[in-house]
Amino acid sequence: MKGTGWMRRVVILVIMLVITACGDHPTSIGGPKPTTGGFSSHSAAHSFSPSSSPLSVSISSPSPSSPSSIPHQPSPSANPVSLMQVVTLPVSIVTPSFGGEVVTFHYPKTVSVTVPVEWASQLQAVGALGFVILTPKGWSGTAQEGADGSKRVILYPSGGSAQHGPRILLNTSSACVGCAWFAAAPYFSWVRQHFASAGWGTYHGPVISGYALSADLRAYHAPNTPMGYHVNGIAYAPFIENPNGHDQILFRQAETILPPGEHSLATVILNNLLPQLENPYV
Repeated sequence: MKGTGWMRRVVILVIMLVITACGDHPTSIGGPKPTTGGFSSHSAAHSFSPSSSPLSVSISSPSPSSPSSIPHQPSPSANPVSLMQVVTLPVSIVTPSFGGEVVTFHYPKTVSVTVPVEWASQLQAVGALGFVILTPKGWSGTAQEGADGSKRVILYPSGGSAQHGPRILLNTSSACVGCAWFAAAPYFSWVRQHFASAGWGTYHGPVISGYALSADLRAYHAPNTPMGYHVNGIAYAPFIENPNGHDQILFRQAETILPPGEHSLATVILNNLLPQLENPYV
């Protein structure tokens, strides 16, 4: 997409997402530059390595002195190279269900990823609806694509639940008019600011704490679940300017819901999905 491709940036951004207490701390950012051309949910993907994104997010516990601080940017030394290991994982496939036309996705046989040594022998790679997602071994789940083109993937441990406990979620907006605007509004101030001018009235929904990785990509921390699981994610919402005057946005989101002590796992999962939010495997 013209003007929205953060993979082409030459400056590497290293971002730390500090786990905050429940509550909203909206951060105002400028909106992305308009992009000309429409979007197809099954357009051809660009070639990339799942671990080669120039953007990264690191999940860590809050410091005792600032339990509700806004996420900040650490030095690159926050991710010591000496504690990382490259692993090659076979890609297993979650059989999807389709509410409309059946789509065939093309996955690599294996992926090579750089992960913390404590997770090097405990991970698997799962292909679902055009995405390759890292999970702990033994996890499975569901992958559904609606008739409107929306996608939802839920992965969880054996004996776990799609509604409760640890899980990984991945959502993409449908082609319906307005769906992406409503889905993206909690995460992007520029979406909220243009909500009325886009024809959707005044936005009165939730605002999720987060910070910008780029103009159309944000990392966020949502309130913890009632069971105390930490909720962290990344959201992607590029603006699409159409010649017919019906401007749109695309929305994709990946989210981890994990125990408080598994911040390094959340980091691995989200970093692997960062480049895929823009360019899924299709």
